[in-house]
Amino acid sequence: MTVIESADYEQTRQRLMKDPIVIAMAKGLAGVPMEQMAHESGTPKHEFMLAANAEYRSRGGTDGGHLGAIPEALLRLVKADK
Repeated sequence: MTVIESADYEQTRQRLMKDPIVIAMAKGLAGVPMEQMAHESGTPKHEFMLAANAEYRSRGGTDGGHLGAIPEALLRLVKADK
Protein backbone atom coordinates (compact mmCIF):
# COMPACT_ATOMS: atom_id res chain seq x y z
CA MET A 1 0.00 0.00 0.00
CA THR A 2 1.30 3.42 -0.92
CA VAL A 3 0.98 6.21 1.60
CA ILE A 4 0.86 9.81 0.48
CA GLU A 5 1.52 12.54 3.03
CA SER A 6 1.87 16.26 2.64
CA ALA A 7 5.31 17.83 2.72
CA ASP A 8 4.75 19.35 6.15
CA TYR A 9 3.53 16.16 7.86
CA GLU A 10 6.94 15.12 9.20
CA GLN A 11 7.61 18.70 10.32
CA THR A 12 4.34 18.61 12.26
CA ARG A 13 5.29 15.31 13.95
CA GLN A 14 8.72 16.70 14.86
CA ARG A 15 7.19 19.90 16.26
CA LEU A 16 4.64 17.93 18.28
CA MET A 17 7.42 15.81 19.81
CA LYS A 18 8.66 19.03 21.45
CA ASP A 19 5.19 20.14 22.58
CA PRO A 20 4.97 20.07 26.40
CA ILE A 21 1.46 18.61 26.25
CA VAL A 22 2.57 15.73 24.00
CA ILE A 23 5.63 15.10 26.17
CA ALA A 24 3.45 14.90 29.30
CA MET A 25 1.00 12.60 27.53
CA ALA A 26 3.85 10.31 26.43
CA LYS A 27 5.12 10.06 30.00
CA GLY A 28 1.63 8.99 31.06
CA LEU A 29 1.73 6.18 28.47
CA ALA A 30 5.01 4.73 29.74
CA GLY A 31 3.43 1.56 31.18
CA VAL A 32 0.94 0.94 28.39
CA PRO A 33 1.85 -2.03 26.17
CA MET A 34 2.68 -0.93 22.61
CA GLU A 35 0.21 -3.45 21.15
CA GLN A 36 -2.65 -1.50 22.79
CA MET A 37 -1.62 1.66 20.95
CA ALA A 38 -0.19 0.48 17.63
CA HIS A 39 -0.54 -2.20 14.99
CA GLU A 40 2.37 -4.56 14.33
CA SER A 41 3.38 -2.23 11.50
CA GLY A 42 3.89 0.55 14.04
CA THR A 43 0.98 2.67 12.87
CA PRO A 44 -1.40 3.93 15.57
CA LYS A 45 -4.61 2.00 16.10
CA HIS A 46 -7.79 3.89 15.28
CA GLU A 47 -9.01 3.93 18.89
CA PHE A 48 -5.65 5.26 20.07
CA MET A 49 -5.71 7.97 17.40
CA LEU A 50 -9.12 9.17 18.49
CA ALA A 51 -8.25 9.08 22.19
CA ALA A 52 -4.88 10.80 21.70
CA ASN A 53 -6.36 13.64 19.65
CA ALA A 54 -9.23 14.12 22.12
CA GLU A 55 -6.87 14.14 25.10
CA TYR A 56 -4.53 16.60 23.38
CA ARG A 57 -7.43 18.98 22.73
CA SER A 58 -8.80 18.55 26.28
CA ARG A 59 -5.39 19.62 27.63
CA GLY A 60 -5.52 22.78 25.54
CA GLY A 61 -3.47 21.60 22.57
CA THR A 62 -4.11 23.32 19.26
CA ASP A 63 -1.20 22.20 17.06
CA GLY A 64 -2.51 18.91 15.62
CA GLY A 65 -2.97 19.77 12.00
CA HIS A 66 -3.12 16.12 10.88
CA LEU A 67 -5.26 13.33 12.33
CA GLY A 68 -2.34 10.96 12.84
CA ALA A 69 0.40 13.42 13.79
CA ILE A 70 -0.31 13.51 17.54
CA PRO A 71 -0.57 9.74 18.04
CA GLU A 72 2.47 9.17 15.82
CA ALA A 73 4.49 11.70 17.83
CA LEU A 74 3.34 10.00 21.02
CA LEU A 75 4.38 6.58 19.75
CA ARG A 76 7.81 7.88 18.78
CA LEU A 77 8.32 9.42 22.22
CA VAL A 78 7.14 6.29 24.02
CA LYS A 79 9.44 4.09 21.90
CA ALA A 80 12.37 6.43 22.56
CA ASP A 81 11.87 6.05 26.31
CA LYS A 82 11.86 2.23 26.22
